[in-house]
Amino acid sequence: MLNIESINKRFRAFGEWILKYRWLNIILFLLILGGSFSGLRLLQTDVDMDNWFLEDDELLVTKERFEEIFGSDQYCAVLVQADDVFTADALAKIREMSNELLDRVPYADDVISLTDFEFSRGTEDGLEIGELIPEEIPEDPQELDRIRQQALAKPLMKNRIFSDDSRLAWVMLRMKPIPDDWRDHYAENPEVIVGRMVNEIAGQEKYRSLNPLTSGLPVINVDKQNFLSGEIVRLFGLCLLFTVLILGFSLRSFRGVVFPLLSALSGIVIVLGLQGYFGVVFDPSMIFMPVFLGLAVSVGYAIHLFNHFKRSFFSTGNRRDAVLYAVEETGWPLLFSALTTMVALISFLFIPLHPIRFVGMTSAALVGVTYVLAIVLLPTLLSFGKDRQPMVVESGKNDGVLGRLMVWLGDYVFARPALTMSVFGILVVICTAGISRFEVSFDVLRTFGLKVPYVNRIYEVGQSKVGSLYSYDAAIEFENPGDVLEPENLRKIDSIVDEVKTFPLTKKVTSIVDIIKDMNQSLNAGLPEFHRIPDSREMVAQLLLLYENAGGVEAEKWADYDYQRVRLMVELGDYNSGEAMRELQVIQDRGKELFPSAKVLLVGAVSQFTVMQDYMTWGQITSFFLAMGAIAMLMSLVFGSMKTGLIAMIPNVSPALVVGGVMGYANIPLDMMTVTIMPMLLGLAVDDTIHFINHAQLEFVRTGSYRESCRRVFTAVGSALFLTSLVLILGFSAYLVSVTNVFFNMGVLIGSGILTALVVDYFVTPILLAWFKPFGSETVSDKQKVAESCREKEPESVL
Repeated sequence: MLNIESINKRFRAFGEWILKYRWLNIILFLLILGGSFSGLRLLQTDVDMDNWFLEDDELLVTKERFEEIFGSDQYCAVLVQADDVFTADALAKIREMSNELLDRVPYADDVISLTDFEFSRGTEDGLEIGELIPEEIPEDPQELDRIRQQALAKPLMKNRIFSDDSRLAWVMLRMKPIPDDWRDHYAENPEVIVGRMVNEIAGQEKYRSLNPLTSGLPVINVDKQNFLSGEIVRLFGLCLLFTVLILGFSLRSFRGVVFPLLSALSGIVIVLGLQGYFGVVFDPSMIFMPVFLGLAVSVGYAIHLFNHFKRSFFSTGNRRDAVLYAVEETGWPLLFSALTTMVALISFLFIPLHPIRFVGMTSAALVGVTYVLAIVLLPTLLSFGKDRQPMVVESGKNDGVLGRLMVWLGDYVFARPALTMSVFGILVVICTAGISRFEVSFDVLRTFGLKVPYVNRIYEVGQSKVGSLYSYDAAIEFENPGDVLEPENLRKIDSIVDEVKTFPLTKKVTSIVDIIKDMNQSLNAGLPEFHRIPDSREMVAQLLLLYENAGGVEAEKWADYDYQRVRLMVELGDYNSGEAMRELQVIQDRGKELFPSAKVLLVGAVSQFTVMQDYMTWGQITSFFLAMGAIAMLMSLVFGSMKTGLIAMIPNVSPALVVGGVMGYANIPLDMMTVTIMPMLLGLAVDDTIHFINHAQLEFVRTGSYRESCRRVFTAVGSALFLTSLVLILGFSAYLVSVTNVFFNMGVLIGSGILTALVVDYFVTPILLAWFKPFGSETVSDKQKVAESCREKEPESVL
């Protein structure tokens, strides 16, 4: 068993070194802080979803292959809403907007709209391809209605480019691939510039009559970034306010409020500033978790240290001795807490997604820096000031309500141990059943909710007749050039398209088959019965030759030059993670079934979400169990026995069980943000457990009784455990005022997890220690020890 008293003496010696060089500590702190402030301006953000994946990820390799053949799959879009989009004014504004998008948006490739669409007509000489809307837009209502009827006769346009009631129109700006060396030309990711520019163009006063609603991933990413930047600042301000209130309530001193906040904010600046110097790039939507965690952990550490300082300072009146006592008593448990928390957070590295790894490494670094500041900076600052007259307080006179509650709890927890453990076991079973019900999802509608303005907008776009929420592409690569021209292959592709159209999430599907059918219909007087695939390869080839000679270029987006590879674009009006995964798998299976020798590739936002779901599911399982195993091993090594380590894991695993159960029963999805909760709670819960068991072990050496040692733990650190947990709960409760589902859910889940850890530490851990006796056999009976303790002065409580 580890000699805790010997370790504490070493920390006391370290505290003396801190006080000896306290001015040097302050100078070094100011220099590091000043340098870190300079590093903040070097921080780089990136919202490109492609950069979430590791560089050698198979999905990125597939995407690069796709872009080499067909170009980018990215697009931005504007949903136009009017009483009639076939009026001269509406068409003129749609044309103007289309041209402005094409001219002003970086990396714009082409635009598809009512006024920019390859419209094929059969002529005596063959095929003519031009615009549906003439250069000079007619004013005559009859002429405009004739144009409307022509468009309605085109399946390529009806309920795709405009709605059949003529009230909606779709303007799609297709993008070029963004080169890897974009940093040589732009200060920020061009995708951000693209999204911002599309919103700026569509939001102009001159287009107000079109009631434009923007969509597309670049637009969504920019809107998300803008929303979160304001929301996170608002929530962080509330978190600071709650923290100030709880610090003022618990520590009741100006220093007790200012010093912990200085330590917390300094730790955040130092870590982020160093990341700026190292060129770390991160998704801004993921910064909130490390920042909130850093603040909460810093305040929790400060409460433990201030609490011991106050106890000694009030009883002795000697400031220096009080500082040394605080370092002596808290240095080791805080160090062990920091190490185990860092281990839990570093386990995020087993999830192969850059944003999650960023959260893990940044949070772990913040915890490490926070510990150094708590054990060096706070004692340094506390050492300045005058001594005071010692206060001699009889036992229980100055304990306060919380202190008296801890004294009562110290006796009560052993009153009905069998009942306590039975209730605990039932709750474990209930929560385990709930875990089996939760799902992984990257649906922005579920994650953020319709109360967020931009989410409500894109939902409205997706629910319209012509707009889409997300998209993905399926590419089929045949063995030989020209295989795409075979009518049999085209019919098989068409059968896949027909099946995809029946999927619940599908809004519309576009492929080379649509163009071939449209040309065949145009060459046959526009008769609907000819909207089909020709019977011979020669006829297909002739159609495409006529198409190329007439100046058609749209087919190049859907088949390569050799007609060996073909592309299908599937646009979705809604999203559900489980259904999307099923639909993508059906396409893969059907493609392999119909074309055994061909390769089937899936790219686009939805396929990326699906891959991320898989990574998150298995990564979460891997990281959690590895973190749990590593922490159990550390616990066993530090406390000197496997039995103690396993007992310590009970209150640490319990929060994860409760959170998983709540997520399952409340239908809260596991997404990019909630995935961080369980490993993080595993690390946070360790803090209270370490303090409890560490002090229990120390008191057992002194008393020889498990019941008496636990009773003294409640009296000595019970209040501090309550207050640190309260700080964490109140800090994260700032999330509850957010309009976003994910922040509200995280406020509930993190609060539930931390409360669970505290309750289990209070009620279950003492019973387990008494039952399994991990520190050895008792040397005195409980009755004798209680009788003796009544004659001694009780250790004063925290408050």
